Formats: sequence, structure tokens, C-alpha cells
Amino acid sequence: DKKRRWHFAVPFVIAGLAFALEFFVQTDKERILAVFNTGIKSFQEQKIELIKEIIAEDYSDVAHDSKELLIAYCQGLFQTAAVEKVTTFSREVRIDRTQGDFIVEAMVKFTEDSEISRMGKSFLIVKAKLHFKKTPQKKWLVCGSEILELDRKPVNWNQLDVH
Repeated sequence: DKKRRWHFAVPFVIAGLAFALEFFVQTDKERILAVFNTGIKSFQEQKIELIKEIIAEDYSDVAHDSKELLIAYCQGLFQTAAVEKVTTFSREVRIDRTQGDFIVEAMVKFTEDSEISRMGKSFLIVKAKLHFKKTPQKKWLVCGSEILELDRKPVNWNQLDVH
């Protein structure tokens, strides 16, 4: 009779272990989404240190040859395009071992005192592609980016005044 008393607890133990595993173990997709969310938070709070943490040392894109140039560009955006809120419409994560792409479409709402809002543009719909790489420590970092659309019109870094 004593042997059978603990049998009823087995399903609860299994369920508890499953929830613990889900809570403590992040998938690569979840890690990439967390990096994206950190980037959004950094712009909302205007904390360049958060951006520095999620950008790879060898970052490069068409307009920025280095992490330092991208960081300088982001600091400039803090002045002209202060972000109040970002609402994500769609997102797609593609992962191939140690490389990943994150395509996102979102509405960026600017603060009332940002230069863009004062020019009459309180929000912008942005579609972008972030390129990720996985470090040996299993951390995902942004190693490149592309602006695909602004207000649902195709664009690229070369069309934007980034200097």
C-alpha cells in the first residue's frame, strides 16, 4: 500500500519538471527575440550601453563598417528620433546552426519632443532584417542589419542619410 501512495504524484512531478525546463532553458529563437527586445528597450530608454551589449564586435552593414559607427549612428537617433513605443506587426526568425536572420515589421511611435514628431511624423512603419551570429558562449549578437521598408515602401541603407 505504501508503494502505491506516491504513484499519484508522478504526473505532477513530470508536469513540474516540464514547466521548470521551459522556464530555465531558452531556445535559440527565444534568445534572438530577447536580443531584439533589448534593442527596443535601449531605444525607449535611450541607453546606448544596452545596444553595445547586443552588437557583435565585427558588426558590418552597407552603411556602417564597424560596431563603433553603428553605435555613433544610434546615439544620433536618440536625439532626432526618440522612441516612445514599438508595436510589432510581424516577425520571422530563421536559424541555421550559428547564423540567424530576424525579419520584423513594426510601428515605431516617436515621442512628442523628438525632431521627427515636430516635423509632423509621429510614427513610422519599419521593416528590417537583423543578421545574428551565435558566439561560443551560446549568446546571439547582431552582426549586420538591413532596412527593407519604411512606411511599406522599399528602401535600403544607401537611400537613408546615415552620416
